[in-house]
Amino acid sequence: MHKLMFVAGPLALVAATPAAATQGMTCRTASGPLLELSLVFGARPSVMHPQLVIAGRRLPVVVAQSWIEDPEIRVDLYDPQLLRHELRLKVRRNGFLFDGSVWRGGQRRWVRCRES
Repeated sequence: MHKLMFVAGPLALVAATPAAATQGMTCRTASGPLLELSLVFGARPSVMHPQLVIAGRRLPVVVAQSWIEDPEIRVDLYDPQLLRHELRLKVRRNGFLFDGSVWRGGQRRWVRCRES
């Protein structure tokens, strides 16, 4: 009986761990200096990790606000101190892709996103 509990105990711990479900998307502009935004969503959509790269230079950003309601996604990114608005993303589902716009520095650019 003790041998069974010794084996069943660790198995119960493994079976009880939550699934690490993540989802992500990568957005790129088609013209001008390449702007690439990668977003990773945690198990809860409200937990989002962004990475912003403009013309090969990584800019540290944090998500200030986000709206994820099918078929639309909106994200506002700020600098880590929340003092400067860096980028706004607004895209709508278009089949398996998301098409829309990014706003940065008062300029609007077209963007296409793919789920990853």
